[in-house]
Amino acid sequence: MPSGKLPKLLIIDDDAHLRESLAEVLELDGFECHQAGAAEAGIETAKKIDPDVVIMDIQLPDSSGFQICQELRKRSKATILIMMTGRFLSAEEKKQGFELGADEYMTKPFDLAELSVRIKQLLSRNKI
Repeated sequence: MPSGKLPKLLIIDDDAHLRESLAEVLELDGFECHQAGAAEAGIETAKKIDPDVVIMDIQLPDSSGFQICQELRKRSKATILIMMTGRFLSAEEKKQGFELGADEYMTKPFDLAELSVRIKQLLSRNKI
């Protein structure tokens, strides 16, 4: 990562409060955050900004995180894709997400500091 360039993060979740809380905390942690409240808007934003990391909810009003994951993975192999879920996922669902290109899963509620550390680890791994 060149100095002065913050990693770009896109948060796709229909819960505005959660999105804003995530963005607030992650910006303080050195990320440039962008937000989208639905799958279609998230995919459009990703095309415009080419994010380093996308954090997406699995259940969105207009699509699923799985579909976004598949769409974004087609566009970029390097983007880190993190799926968020508010419910227990079966092994089969997790397997599906990983097969579609997800790099990580987080179950809500999760610790924001832990999320930030995980993102930084994934980013540093991508730079090798």
